[in-house]
Amino acid sequence: MDKVKRFAKYVIWIILFWILSDILINVGIDSTYKDMKNRGELPKGIEVVQMQSTKVNGRIKLKLSNEELSGKYLKIDLYSNIGNVLGTQYIEVGTISTNQVKEVETYFKITDIKSYEISIVDEAGETTEGFLDTALGILSVYFTVISLLFVI
Repeated sequence: MDKVKRFAKYVIWIILFWILSDILINVGIDSTYKDMKNRGELPKGIEVVQMQSTKVNGRIKLKLSNEELSGKYLKIDLYSNIGNVLGTQYIEVGTISTNQVKEVETYFKITDIKSYEISIVDEAGETTEGFLDTALGILSVYFTVISLLFVI
């Protein structure tokens, strides 16, 4: 019985350490993100939820609520601190009905981004390298967690 209690204590300590380290890692990572500045006026119906970057990457979260955006593309330009365009992404809006809010989320791995500009265009151009697909990011997290479970 004593061995079972000792084993249970070890398992509890490992779980508590895992939770604490996960919290500290997330706080550390989130503290490195800084808000980017907008270089122009936002189009009607677009709300910026999160537009942040670090030294090497960034994340973009937008809410779209204007039905006039249906069938169009969002053009997101990312700029350096001296005004050079370092990246451009085109995101298809799809259809937005009345009183519907659509969330758009994307990530990028481009260094030294300080500002952004969002515009609406009718046709998509070529997206710059460095933008990451959200579905790919979520899948990679799941595969990493599953592989860690098998190792432990």
